[in-house]
Amino acid sequence: MVGTICESRINYWAAYATDFSCPCIFAYLGIHNASSWPAIIFSSLIGLFFFSLIEYAVHRWLLHDPRSALFYLHDAHHNNPEKTSAFLFPTSFLLLMPVWCLLTWGLHFQQASYFLMGLSGGYLYFDTLHHVEHTTRINQIPFRWLQKRWAFHSVHHRIDQSNFGVITSFWDYVFGTHQKQIKQRQSRASSVR
Repeated sequence: MVGTICESRINYWAAYATDFSCPCIFAYLGIHNASSWPAIIFSSLIGLFFFSLIEYAVHRWLLHDPRSALFYLHDAHHNNPEKTSAFLFPTSFLLLMPVWCLLTWGLHFQQASYFLMGLSGGYLYFDTLHHVEHTTRINQIPFRWLQKRWAFHSVHHRIDQSNFGVITSFWDYVFGTHQKQIKQRQSRASSVR
């Protein structure tokens, strides 16, 4: 039942709307209370940095672990990458609001809001980039850096224990899971024989 809902186009686009609204909500909450530009930028960048680590960790250790409840949803994506699928549409909002409440209790209101603006903005960027990677051909993408992201993600779909980072390869380099091309791995394997 949940798998069917997650694969529906209505849920897919509702999830986009929710994911777009989250950074806007947190920006509004932060702007509602005066704050300096350096604090806004710093808190947002820290949130984005943390999102990149969360994205890598969830993708590698939850979505690719057969013991995880999320494995089967993600495995369906690997088996049919062009098919639309997304977590249930209110998921990001329902996960982030309790985190925001905890952070506002422990940090300044504005810092918590901008941190979560950066974190949820990272998730929106991930959603958009992942959508482009599965709906657009590489030769139709006008930006070289975006073509690289597309190519690395394409390698992930062929060698699924590599390139877990969709928005950045930083954590793949840190944890040794970066794979530039499939040909390199195959040629290394044949030279070992």
